Amino acid sequence: MYGENTILVVGQAKPSREDAIFSLHGEFYVSFVVDRNEGTILDLECNTILSVTRNFVASMFLGKSIKTDLEEMERMIRERYFALTQKPLIACLKDAHNRYMVVTGQKEKKA
Repeated sequence: MYGENTILVVGQAKPSREDAIFSLHGEFYVSFVVDRNEGTILDLECNTILSVTRNFVASMFLGKSIKTDLEEMERMIRERYFALTQKPLIACLKDAHNRYMVVTGQKEKKA
């Protein structure tokens, strides 16, 4: 399904206790399938409760680069995504970005 030049990076964060995701999963996850070289987001899945939320998140991120478009994606979340998971979604995005940068050798792993 995915080419050999793709990698999977997962960002995770703690949602608030008020969010149903906390009760169901304990953590909020976003899995990104990205092109190893460019960081282009080709597919993603997140453990939201409603599929419309997952589809909305995908519509904001697909085609963007986890390598170079971090600020733009964070801005889109702040301007368009109004749910209890707004801050955890930003944290997941940043976590996945950091993992991508480490895995591709563009950033050293912290000890």
